[in-house]
Amino acid sequence: MCILIIGGRADDRMELSKLIEPSTRLPFSAEDKIRVVLEGLHNEISVSDLCKGEGISSVLYYYWLRDFMEAGKARLRGDSPRNATQSRVKELKEENVLLRIVDGRRFRSSF
Repeated sequence: MCILIIGGRADDRMELSKLIEPSTRLPFSAEDKIRVVLEGLHNEISVSDLCKGEGISSVLYYYWLRDFMEAGKARLRGDSPRNATQSRVKELKEENVLLRIVDGRRFRSSF
């Protein structure tokens, strides 16, 4: 699509800049993607209107939605690296108690 606009309205110039340089847009952050997906899940506006407002295609939105849902399923299954085992949690709690005892002794001996 080729449009030649000389002068014209600011809205027309913005549309032209979107057509000419679509690859110069900075990538969306993870927070932006989550925000957009959650807005789409709230069903307050249609996905197509949401995508138009965000300047993305509905195909991209549905890719983000799929990734979001897959990450959530993996986290709930315990497949994510953040999932600590019960024995590791217990070990860390015990270490924390010991460090607090040692730190308390240091604190008292400084007076």
